[in-house]
Amino acid sequence: MSLLAAVALVLLLVLFLGSGIRERVTLENLRELGDNSWTVLLIITAMTGAWTFALPASVFFFITPLLFSPLAATAIICGGSLTGSLMGYLAARYVGGPWVERFRENRVTRFLERHSSFPSLFALRVFPSSPHGFINYGAGLVKVPLVKFLAATVCGVAIKAFLYATAIDESAGASTIQEALNWRTMTALVAIALLAVGGHVVRRKWH
Repeated sequence: MSLLAAVALVLLLVLFLGSGIRERVTLENLRELGDNSWTVLLIITAMTGAWTFALPASVFFFITPLLFSPLAATAIICGGSLTGSLMGYLAARYVGGPWVERFRENRVTRFLERHSSFPSLFALRVFPSSPHGFINYGAGLVKVPLVKFLAATVCGVAIKAFLYATAIDESAGASTIQEALNWRTMTALVAIALLAVGGHVVRRKWH
């Protein structure tokens, strides 16, 4: 996600409110899916499976808040991120193989070779568009201490997930643009934009 992430989110919101889709697919209808206990297991399993093989799973940062309240969505995303990160880390560190070795020269892995402190790991997790699967493999390849790695993962993901969930929840439940762009939504969007700025700085360091 670039520095235009917040603007893009607002534009999508405007299109959503003006398209008439909201009248056919309401937040209440989506939340009914969240009432199914299997939905939580499905999301966590899908995130775990994707990150075990360093595949993208960030779509669940946006889907989960549509099905659950912000706090519940944050908890579910953290659960999926924790198990997925653990499996990806273990696969890279102890299983190996050609699929894993192709990540050894990745710029994320090289970055973690030089910067594997808790603040660095936390920053990588909290920024928008973080390559989470690559981070898991890189941490395993350079043998970052597991407890520090998981702690930074949960802390960073929790902040990012809650910001996304809050913005999505406020926007999806609105009936007008004015309601959608209230102070809570705008605060979350500004925070996401600031994270994107930090992410841009970190990406420059990777190069």
